[in-house]
Amino acid sequence: VRKGSYAIKGDGGEADMAITAFPGDVGGALANLNRWRGQLQLPPVSQAEFAAATQHLDRNDLHMTVADIVGAGDQPQRILGAMVPYAGATWFFKMAGPAALVGREKTAFLALLDTVKPAPSSP
Repeated sequence: VRKGSYAIKGDGGEADMAITAFPGDVGGALANLNRWRGQLQLPPVSQAEFAAATQHLDRNDLHMTVADIVGAGDQPQRILGAMVPYAGATWFFKMAGPAALVGREKTAFLALLDTVKPAPSSP
């Protein structure tokens, strides 16, 4: 399931960058967004609120749904996540950790998404 795992260290702690893939749509984009929100103790959003809570990117013939979610509290956590459906599976790119650290890494996270592309076809 986990295809890659990275630790991002910086001032304020450490963030986890995970790349996972699951068959199918794993409940759909709204369910996955709300799963991430729940991990930050935030209430779910409705389907009507989904578009405002996400950003859509098209990169390298892939459609990506990206979320940037910040938790509450005096030491908030943050999740940058991307859902990428491809070939009957959904790939997830998720960075989670201290809000300030994850925020500083957002440009690098988006740059990583720019490099994601389908595997070449086998001859």
